[in-house]
Amino acid sequence: MGTRVAIPPPQPFIKSLTNTVKETLFPDDPLRQFKGQPPSRKFLLGLQYVFPFFEWVSTYNLSFFKSDVIAGITIASLAIPQGISYAKLANLLPTLGLCKLD
Repeated sequence: MGTRVAIPPPQPFIKSLTNTVKETLFPDDPLRQFKGQPPSRKFLLGLQYVFPFFEWVSTYNLSFFKSDVIAGITIASLAIPQGISYAKLANLLPTLGLCKLD
């Protein structure tokens, strides 16, 4: 019916742990973009990696802002009553439905 895939051989624990941590923290090898770049470009790429805001701020315009405000109002108009309702269902104060309790 289908093609069978062979089970890979077991790896040493340290290598397996290293691969798991690397894949969890850096799934797409984000440092690849830094290779072969001049220092000034590396600095800019580093800023964009840590603060993604710097990547898109130059193309942001007033129509995006208008759309973002409308989206924010829409989400707030749905999330606030939902949080209050869930708090009431749990016999809590309605204001607790507005708090994030993690």
